[in-house]
Amino acid sequence: MIGTQAAFARSRWFAFFLESGHAVAQTQAGEFELTGPALQWGPLDEDTRLRIDAGSAGHYLFLSDRMLDDAIGVVAEAADLRQFARRHMVVTLGRSDPRTTDLETLFERIEAEAARAAFGTEISVSAYIRLLLVALWRGREREGAGARTTVGQGRREINRFRNLVEAHFRARWKARQYAAALGMSYDRLHDLCVRSVGKPPAQLIRERCFHEAEILLRRTTLSAERISAMLGFSSASQFNHFFKAIAQETPGAFRSRIASSQEAPATQAARFSDWP
Repeated sequence: MIGTQAAFARSRWFAFFLESGHAVAQTQAGEFELTGPALQWGPLDEDTRLRIDAGSAGHYLFLSDRMLDDAIGVVAEAADLRQFARRHMVVTLGRSDPRTTDLETLFERIEAEAARAAFGTEISVSAYIRLLLVALWRGREREGAGARTTVGQGRREINRFRNLVEAHFRARWKARQYAAALGMSYDRLHDLCVRSVGKPPAQLIRERCFHEAEILLRRTTLSAERISAMLGFSSASQFNHFFKAIAQETPGAFRSRIASSQEAPATQAARFSDWP
C-alpha cells in the first residue's frame, strides 16, 4: 500500500499509470479498481491510498502545486487545461490503444529525468507533464464527443473570456477591452461573469494578475520593479499598491514572510481557481 503522509506530504496531485496487473485506488472521490493498462489522475489528499497487487507493473507520480502550475504554463489554453487538471480521472486503456504506448514513454522519460537531477531537469519534467495532461485532455474530448450535449452560448463565451485573460492580462487590459475583443457590450460581459462565477470581470482580471504576481514573488528572485514591468504596471509603486490591496501586505513583506516560513501564504481569497 502506498499512502501520502510521509515522503509525499507536500505533494498535492498524483498520477498513477498501471501498465499491467491490478490495483485499487482510494480517494475522497471514491474507490476505483484498475486493471492495466489504466491511468488515474487527481488531487492528492489524506484519504488517497493505492493498493497494488503483487506482480503488477507501473509508475506513480506525485506533484506539488508549483510543478503543476509550471506544467500548465501561461499559454492561451492554460485556463481550460487548469480546470481540466483539477478533476479526478480514471482512464481505462487497451493494449492496442496508441495512448498506452504514449503514456508508457512519457512516464519512462519523467522517471529518467528525475533520476538524472541535472541542469534543466525540472523544465523537462514540466514539459512531459504538460504532454501527459494534453494527452488525457484530448482523450476525454474524443470520448465525450458523441454523447456531449451542445454547450450553451454562455459557457462558450465565458471560456473565450478566460482564454483572452490568459493571453492579455500582462498587458493590463481593462474589462471593456475584453468585451470589445469578444464582440459584446461591457454590460453583457459583466452579466455573464456574475451569473457564471459570482464576480464581475474586473475582479477576475485582478485575481489572475495577483496569482501571477504571487508565483513570481515566491519562486523567483526578480525585483518588484522587474515583476511590475512584466505584469504591465507603469511603476513599482503602482504594483505595490495593487498587491497590498489584495494581500494586505506589500510584495516585499510577502516575500520575506515566505522566505522565513515553509507555511503556505495566508492570502487565499483571490485565487484563479474561482473560474468555473
